[in-house]
Amino acid sequence: MKAEKLGKQFHFDNEFWDEPLSCGWIDLYQLGEISCEHGFEIEEHEQFVHEVTYIISGSGEASVDGKKIPLREGDVLMCSMGHQHAIRAAERDILRFAYIGFRFNESSDLNDLAILKACYELPYILVKDRHDVMDPFLRAINELYSKTLLWYQMLQSYCEQIVIQAVRDSKVIRKSWPERKSESRSVSTEVYKIIQYVGENVEQITSVRQIADTLCYNYTYLSHFFARVTGITLQKYISQKKIERARQLLKYQEFSVTEIAERLNYESVQSFSKAFRRVMGVSPTAYLQRERHQMEAYGEETAQRRESQ
Repeated sequence: MKAEKLGKQFHFDNEFWDEPLSCGWIDLYQLGEISCEHGFEIEEHEQFVHEVTYIISGSGEASVDGKKIPLREGDVLMCSMGHQHAIRAAERDILRFAYIGFRFNESSDLNDLAILKACYELPYILVKDRHDVMDPFLRAINELYSKTLLWYQMLQSYCEQIVIQAVRDSKVIRKSWPERKSESRSVSTEVYKIIQYVGENVEQITSVRQIADTLCYNYTYLSHFFARVTGITLQKYISQKKIERARQLLKYQEFSVTEIAERLNYESVQSFSKAFRRVMGVSPTAYLQRERHQMEAYGEETAQRRESQ
């Protein structure tokens, strides 16, 4: 992925074209994050590697072999090697995205990855993120810059997660994956079903009753059952997951406290702030200021390290 400096707010690009990093069953050629100003375009180029692009915020348009593909926040675009690819930010929006460029190496033949590799043989796949692909992306970039203890092993793990999670919701892999035999419903299965639903829909959930209605449970039974098995009420669990999501939005994205409160379906900014303080011990504003201070300090430290190399 190549881009001129003009039109970029920032660009953290890490290239390994001469000596790709061996990360398990993939070879890593490129990993980074970019924030593009209005209308900025990464011109059409041939893909020499498979590429996964995660839209962190904003909107824009990609093209693969001339086909236009609208991009929105939370979209995951996979483009295969050998195809023509371009990305452009919307005329009135800033487009921020993370990306990874890789190839499958010989060790991938030793693993059960045939279905996964088949997905990356298609020109492109576009899905909505339901598995929080942003998290391993940003963690991988952080490991690459910080290079703390066992950073290489962590980088390998995150890169493999990205490649797998990016395609897990694609129709291709769903059709190809062998059907599992139905299993008897156990306590752990029931609880996990609820936990998975909360994890995938935490922003839209407004109440325990909403979950009960959606998953066809009796409201009273669901509340008592979840608390008895897990030792925590479902309402408290939802609150914790919402605050966990709020922390991600505050730390990695460009949303105000008010926007996050609305996004997470709180009745008001005050109720969100109260819930946040109850879990974190500080207000959302204080948490955001602390994170920004840490990021600034980290950026200065990284710049100094680069200058000394």
